[in-house]
Amino acid sequence: MHELACPTCGTSAQYDFKNYLFLCPFCSETFKHDVTSGEKEPFPDHYIIPNTLAPKAVRDMVIEWLKRLHHNPKMVDKEYVIASVEGVSVPFWVISLEAHTEWSGLAQRRSKIHDHGSGSDFLNESGKFRRTYRWAVNARHNICELWGIARMHEPKEKIRPTWDGFPLDSTFSRGHIEKSASDRSAYDAKESFEFKFANGLPISGVEVGEEAAIRRASQHIDHYHHQISGQYVDFLVDCRTEVEIAGIQLIHLPFWHVTYYYRPQTALRHFYKPVVKHVLVEGHSSGVLHGQLALTRKDKIGVNAIVTGVSAVGLFLLGAAWHPAFFFVAAFAGAISVASLYLSAVKSKAPQIAHSAVTSGKGGDDIFENTRVEVA
Repeated sequence: MHELACPTCGTSAQYDFKNYLFLCPFCSETFKHDVTSGEKEPFPDHYIIPNTLAPKAVRDMVIEWLKRLHHNPKMVDKEYVIASVEGVSVPFWVISLEAHTEWSGLAQRRSKIHDHGSGSDFLNESGKFRRTYRWAVNARHNICELWGIARMHEPKEKIRPTWDGFPLDSTFSRGHIEKSASDRSAYDAKESFEFKFANGLPISGVEVGEEAAIRRASQHIDHYHHQISGQYVDFLVDCRTEVEIAGIQLIHLPFWHVTYYYRPQTALRHFYKPVVKHVLVEGHSSGVLHGQLALTRKDKIGVNAIVTGVSAVGLFLLGAAWHPAFFFVAAFAGAISVASLYLSAVKSKAPQIAHSAVTSGKGGDDIFENTRVEVA
C-alpha cells in the first residue's frame, strides 16, 4: 500500500499500486497514477449502477424464488436454510461495439431426388450478419472470485459459452420474479461513480485496463460469432469477424451471492446429505442471474439407487422367508439400483447447474444476408 493525495480533493489515502485505477474514498474521484512520473490524471468515464437491495430483501427474494420451484411452497420456510448473504460491487468495462461477420461452409443436401455423385451431396452456403452490443468484460484479474460471475452469458442460440464476457443490456436485467416497476435497463440507470450509490456494498478495485478489456471483448465476439456461423452449415469452411469499437466505459455492477441448504422434513432426510447451494442475484432490479436447485437429477438418481437397493434386500428376505416369487421382484429392484448408481456416477462427472426458469436473453440486433450455391 502507498499513500497518495487525490488530485481533486487533495486528501491523502492508502492505495494499492496493483490497481489500474484509484478510487478516492473521500470524494469518489477516479484517477490514474503514473508510477514513473508521479503524474495523476482523472478518469471521467466511470459509472456505477446503484444497489437497491438490502440483505433481508435479498433473502426474502431467494425464498420466494425457491417457493416457485418447490412442489410444496408451504414447506420452503421449514426445509430451506439461508446460510449466507453477501454483496459486492464489481467493476466491468462496457464496450459499445458493432461486429460484422462473413461466413461460408458446406451444408448436406436434405433430399436426394437425383444422385449426381458424392460431391453433390453438399451445397455451398455463405452469408453475413452484424450485431451491436454493449459488451461487459470483468475488470478484475480473478474473473471467478464471485460464484457464477464467469458464466453470465446465456445466448438465445443453442450455444454453450466458453467466455466470461456478456451483453450488458440483456444479461443484467433478466431473471425477475416479479415484473420490474421500470422499463429502464440497468445501463440507463447508471450514475456517475460515487461510493454512496453502492448502498453499503464493498467496492472492488479496478485491476484491468481498457486495452486488455477491448482485446478480450474482441476475442469473445469472434468466438461467439464463429459458433453462430457454425449453426448454419454442417462444415464451416471460413469465418471472418470484424469488430468496430464505438466507445468504452467503466461501470460498477451490484451482485449478491446467497448460499443455502436443503434439509427435507420427509423420509428423504435419511438419504439426502445437505449440500451448500448457490444463487447469484443482481442488486439493481432484483433478478436471479444464476441459481442451483436443491435437488438435481443426479441427487434424485442417487436417492433412487438407495431406495431400490434397500427394497431389493427386503424383497430378497421375503422371498427366502415366504414365497420364491419375491426373488424376481428383488432382482428387478436390484437391477434398477445398480443402473441408478451407474447413472449417478456419470452425472457426478458433469454437475448440472439449473438456472431460473424466468431468465431470458437477447444477444443483439441481427441483419442476415445468405446465398446458396450448389457444388459443381
